[in-house]
Amino acid sequence: MGAFADFADVVHGPENDWGQVSCGCHPNCGVGTAVMVNKETKEMAPVPQFLNIQGLVTDMQHITDTNRGKWFSNIMMGLALLKNYNPYGAPNSLTLGGILAKFDKSFGLSGKDYGKVGPDRTLEDIEKRRKDPWNFLFIAGMWFQDLFNYDFRRTEMCIIPYGTQEGEISFCAYNTGIGWRNIIEHMHQNATVAQWYKDHGRHEVFARGKEVELGDKTHNLNLNETDLARPNKPDMEGPKTAAEEMQMMRKLYQQMVMEKNQITSEPMVQIGGLKREKKEEPKEMAIAE
Repeated sequence: MGAFADFADVVHGPENDWGQVSCGCHPNCGVGTAVMVNKETKEMAPVPQFLNIQGLVTDMQHITDTNRGKWFSNIMMGLALLKNYNPYGAPNSLTLGGILAKFDKSFGLSGKDYGKVGPDRTLEDIEKRRKDPWNFLFIAGMWFQDLFNYDFRRTEMCIIPYGTQEGEISFCAYNTGIGWRNIIEHMHQNATVAQWYKDHGRHEVFARGKEVELGDKTHNLNLNETDLARPNKPDMEGPKTAAEEMQMMRKLYQQMVMEKNQITSEPMVQIGGLKREKKEEPKEMAIAE
C-alpha cells in the first residue's frame, strides 16, 4: 500500500490532507489480493491476472520519486497501466479505459465527480457511484500469532482498536498471544443457566396443569383445527418434550453406534512371556560290575 499511498499524496498536492490511503500497520500484519467483479454480467477476475502488480508498483515508485506535478504524474500513471496491462487475462467486458476510470474513481486523480463518499453524501452521489458496473473487491487475510511467534512490535503497531469494558485494546492483543478476549469475556460473562438455577433456583411454574384465566383471550394466531381436535394422550409412545427426545436419541446412539449394550464381559486371558525350557540333565546310570 505504500506505493499507492505515496502516489496519491503526490497527485493530490500539498494543499490536501496527506496520508489519505496510508496504512500504518506492521508489514507482517496480513496478506491480501483484489478481484474485479462485474455487477451486471457476473464476470470476475483477480487483479494480478491482468495487471503486473510488481511492475506497476515499481513504476509508481519512480513516478512518485520524480514528483513532476499532478497532470504529468497522471499521464505517467496511465502509461504505467498500459505497460503492465495484460488484456488476455482480463474479463471480456473490462477494457483498459475501464481500468483507468476505476483508478481515477478510487484515487481522485482527474477531479471528476464520481459522487462523494463522505458523511454528507446524498442519494444523487450514491447513484453516480453505482453507475460503475465494476466492483473492486479486496480480500484480506490476517496472520494470527501464537506464543511461539509473537511479535510485540506488530502488536504495538496494530491499527484496529477494540472497544471493551476494560478500555481500548488492539486487535492483535485482543485475539492473539495471551488471549485478552478470553480474559475480558470471562470477566464480564453472564451466568449460565445451570449457575443461575444453582444461585437463584428455578422460577415458579404458575400453570402446572391448572386453568389460568386470561384478561383478554383475543389473539391473531392461526390455529390448526385438526391439531385442536386431536386428543391429548399422556400415555402415547415417543418423547413428549425436547429433553425427553434428547435422552431418547442419546440412548439410541449408545445402543446403535457405541454398542454399549452388546458388550459382554468375558474372562480375561493372561498371555505369558516366552520362557526357555530347561533341558533335563542326563542322569548317571549305574553300571553293574
